[in-house]
Amino acid sequence: MRTILYMYIALLFVCATSCSKSLSNEEVVTLPQIDSVAYYDSIQNVNLANRISGASAGYFQSAQKYNLNIVYFIPNDVQPAANFQKRLSELMLWTQNWYKQQMTANGYSNKTFGLFTNAAGDNVRFNIIFGKKDKTQYDYNNGSSNVIAEINEFYTANPQLKTGDHNLIILPSFYTQSNGVPGGGPIGPPFYGLGRNCFALDYADLDIMHMGTNQTALGQAFITWFGGMVHELGHGLNLPHNRQKVSEGSDPQKGMALMWAGNSTLGLSPTFLTGADAAVLNANQVFNNDNGIYYGSVNTTLQRLNAVYDQTKAAIVLSGKYTSDKVVTDVLCFNDPNVNNEGTGVNKDYNAIAWAAKPVGLDSFYIEMPINELVEKSDGMTYEAKLKFVHANGVVKEYPYLYQFQNGIPQIDFGDKTFHDKSNWQVVGFSSQEISAAYPGHAVRAIDGNINTYWHSNWSQQPASSHPHFIAVDLGISRTLHGVSLWQRQGTSAGNSKNIEIYTSTDNQNWSLAKTATLASVGAQLNVGFGTTFQARYLKVVVLSSYGTNENNCSLAEIATY
Repeated sequence: MRTILYMYIALLFVCATSCSKSLSNEEVVTLPQIDSVAYYDSIQNVNLANRISGASAGYFQSAQKYNLNIVYFIPNDVQPAANFQKRLSELMLWTQNWYKQQMTANGYSNKTFGLFTNAAGDNVRFNIIFGKKDKTQYDYNNGSSNVIAEINEFYTANPQLKTGDHNLIILPSFYTQSNGVPGGGPIGPPFYGLGRNCFALDYADLDIMHMGTNQTALGQAFITWFGGMVHELGHGLNLPHNRQKVSEGSDPQKGMALMWAGNSTLGLSPTFLTGADAAVLNANQVFNNDNGIYYGSVNTTLQRLNAVYDQTKAAIVLSGKYTSDKVVTDVLCFNDPNVNNEGTGVNKDYNAIAWAAKPVGLDSFYIEMPINELVEKSDGMTYEAKLKFVHANGVVKEYPYLYQFQNGIPQIDFGDKTFHDKSNWQVVGFSSQEISAAYPGHAVRAIDGNINTYWHSNWSQQPASSHPHFIAVDLGISRTLHGVSLWQRQGTSAGNSKNIEIYTSTDNQNWSLAKTATLASVGAQLNVGFGTTFQARYLKVVVLSSYGTNENNCSLAEIATY
């Protein structure tokens, strides 16, 4: 049944600039069931003159159960921008259609985010909220939490106005420069993605009439702020940064990836959603016209991963098998180079280049990634390969791995290995172990073949242990070692081993450093290749630091050699 909503309209304000901030929140929101026009008639309408929050006036409708919520949030010392309802409605409808075109180009015909619109389809519903505080309490650096808190209060009082888990939150610009261009930055409003929320700003000349023009200050401002809004909306719709492949950059139908620098080209020159973007959006709650439950738990395990560089194809090839209690719709791989030693994490993934593939059967995958599509291939360039499983309920689960380029060739040392037999292994030394009955972390559990058990440093008895920690193992016989595979403790991050050293020995007395490494805090298999071979019977792993604030403990679930 088509849902119909009654509400009043007000002003609106839109603009765009920054990028995503980190947020871990997988709460599933139960949306109200709305079945009658009479129900909508009870909605609190906005009163602009008296600054009373509410919904836009008029009847609005959507064919979808789940829709993008658009919030116009106004601090108590700021006025909404002139004519915002008409301007922003035109821009949001243009954006909705642009996403539909991009999804269709990627093989997902006519899919886009849901919006409540009037019967004529030219006016969009907004939830207009008047803030309780002045603009200094809603600033770029610290104000987003205050905005979100008041929006949640509004939804508690008006549950019928929340028809999806994704919010585009638009604030009027806090100040305007002499040329009429709005100002942002630290004293401006938030402008980034934050979980399923994203922030943008509005000003009187954020108007579709400026689309595609860059010869005037207002035209240039439009490209910046509107392009930024659509980019941040991508973050709010679950999209990470990623850039175009080499061939896509020269394709006149593609050009610039939206989630790279497309915020500076949208409406001016070719700008597009990558295949990986489209795969994520295909499973997004507000892109689907069904009654499914989105963003719940998933239990997906990578059972096997084969990773090689195929010289004949000049491509990195990933294949493997997985199990999952939810339908996996796509398998992605983001190749993120560590440009200028930027590291990993939020806003350090702009240069990632991604591939998307459909599952093979019900439990397998195959991804082929030609390296001529990668931009950064200088000697020593380290990449993070993020293998991602997209589920039909919108959840994306990630397994990260590292590799490096040398002489123009990727050195692939992750994936499954042929491990040495562990039946005769023995623990011959450790710094400490946790022996409590409730949380056993005996050292021998790191070589028992079960990644769901673990060695943990002592924490329950005083004095508690501190870094460095170590565990030493007798391999039973002398082995030719190419590297080790390690598994972190499953289902947690605090106390996971971070910076490590690996030593080998022939006699358990004299030790040689084989490798230093930084482990990712993930449950997947972590391979540490030595880059050469060592003949040894004994192996020692020294943990220098661990994940977590002021964390003195360490843990390892399993150790294997190859």
